[in-house]
Amino acid sequence: MLRVLLAALVISMVLTGCGKKEDPNATEINPWGLSDDGAILGSGSGSDYMPGDMPLGGLSGVNFTDPSQYHDPAIAAEAAATLRTLYFKYNSYDIQSAEEAILQGAAAFMKKYPKLALRCEGHCDERGTEEYNMALGSHRAGAGREYIINLGVPSERIDMISYGESLPAVQGHTEEAYAKNRRVEFKIGDMR
Repeated sequence: MLRVLLAALVISMVLTGCGKKEDPNATEINPWGLSDDGAILGSGSGSDYMPGDMPLGGLSGVNFTDPSQYHDPAIAAEAAATLRTLYFKYNSYDIQSAEEAILQGAAAFMKKYPKLALRCEGHCDERGTEEYNMALGSHRAGAGREYIINLGVPSERIDMISYGESLPAVQGHTEEAYAKNRRVEFKIGDMR
């Protein structure tokens, strides 16, 4: 009987691929952004953010809007010019040095308007599982949020949410389309 159970376990492991290493170039990658050793993907360029540090959509009562649609036209114009989209490399949530100026501008804007709240919205391209892309979008939003906090904006004024792959900026299955979809967008609203 023990031999039969052991044989069934071995067959089950073989059929389910137990012990199989993930191909880092595969389009469907392991969920939750974990590498084979359990580390979160990304080079760790100073971001200690982990999902759960702040509830997604944690600023209740704030109605976030596109910066250009804000009710005060002067602030809307400045916000639209300042709060530009932040882009990421494939399978990464690391802030690229070329993108740091965007986050520095966002922090300066938020310091200028202390009654505003900011939402960092994380997005991904369509490659990878839905679960993985939700986690990666969360990491991207969290990395942007943390960077702005480190520049002196109070954490209670910065919200974040992940949309994963569900709201693409560009339709298509090309690298150009994918690059436009790997992003963090910013929305603003009035603090309550």
